[in-house]
Amino acid sequence: MPCRMPATQVTMGYEEMSRVSFTAAKMQRLGIETGSDLRSKPLSLLQQHFGKSAAWHQTISKGEDDRPVVADRPRKSSGSETTFQEDLTEPGAIEAGVPAMADDVWAWCEKAEVFGRTVAIKVKFADFRQVIRSRSFSASVVNHRQLRQVCLDLVRSLFPPAQGVRLVGVTVSNFAEGQERADNELPLFADDGQRHATPVLGRGI
Repeated sequence: MPCRMPATQVTMGYEEMSRVSFTAAKMQRLGIETGSDLRSKPLSLLQQHFGKSAAWHQTISKGEDDRPVVADRPRKSSGSETTFQEDLTEPGAIEAGVPAMADDVWAWCEKAEVFGRTVAIKVKFADFRQVIRSRSFSASVVNHRQLRQVCLDLVRSLFPPAQGVRLVGVTVSNFAEGQERADNELPLFADDGQRHATPVLGRGI
């Protein structure tokens, strides 16, 4: 049976629905800002720009999704993110919510009794470009204070931002079977090749 979203979701901004920055930018160039805009476009026009996925985008805009729900799929990560009401440029304002996001992730990890070896920060800029900064440890991060500090250090590595920031997210992944402590790891940005920035673009269609 198709999954139908509430009517409020059908009228929300397309960027909010898709979270795919590249696709959202293409939609905006076509004058598509909401689900209603997307539904009003001829399928033939959408196919010219989005190929085989055009029908899927239009179906999702109607609040329908025929994909089966997989309830027991194991989670590979735990994350929390915040979209700001306006683009932020001040470092203090950008990092202010990071500890709370780290707390959200930590609460889930503790409840599930699953801890990860990789901590990542995602930052989305005003032009929809995304950057991920991450740090991987040899053992699981099972120290709440350490998780907070790693997240803050990662987001601070992007300061000063080249442009306004509209979203920040925190993720823990690479869950380990054994829960060895990572308290005695090297400093965050030691010269061990662990520091990296990876631009993340939505899949071009």
